[in-house]
Amino acid sequence: MTIIYNRCSMNPSNFSYCNCILGAIYVISTPKRISRIIFGKDRFKEFIGNLNVVKLTEGGEAEKSVREVRLYLEGKLKEFQSKVDLSSGTSFQRSVWRELLKIPYGKVKTYSEIARKIGNPRAARAVGNAVGANPIPIIVPCHRVVATNGFGGYSCGIEIKKKLLHIEGALS
Repeated sequence: MTIIYNRCSMNPSNFSYCNCILGAIYVISTPKRISRIIFGKDRFKEFIGNLNVVKLTEGGEAEKSVREVRLYLEGKLKEFQSKVDLSSGTSFQRSVWRELLKIPYGKVKTYSEIARKIGNPRAARAVGNAVGANPIPIIVPCHRVVATNGFGGYSCGIEIKKKLLHIEGALS
């Protein structure tokens, strides 16, 4: 299957999807890296609507990553091999997203801890915004970041965040 739509700065070329315990998950990739994970058919359609004469073909790197996501959700994968394309973010966002990649499976960090790790200890709120803008949830594990006094938010919904933390054993 090939989908031809509009333009996007990250030059996506492939997509793949799976239906799983979290609903429909779509993975978008450039020729060599994963650039986006989208929860839900409606959000995928919205993403497609924002493209401009870009041809998306089912398969490629996206298909490999969908297999990894499925294994992760089944509790059979703890470390992703997928390469990610973080170029859609600002330099601050990319620094936060790279820090998220360092959080081990089954562990959580607070927004304040991430702010300190990136050398900007007073930027917890800005870290929260960057975490919320993460284009590659699950693989770039933004669900592992919590507020000092609770769960914090999650761009895909707090129930999904809780399910992901439960899969990892970080939430009983």
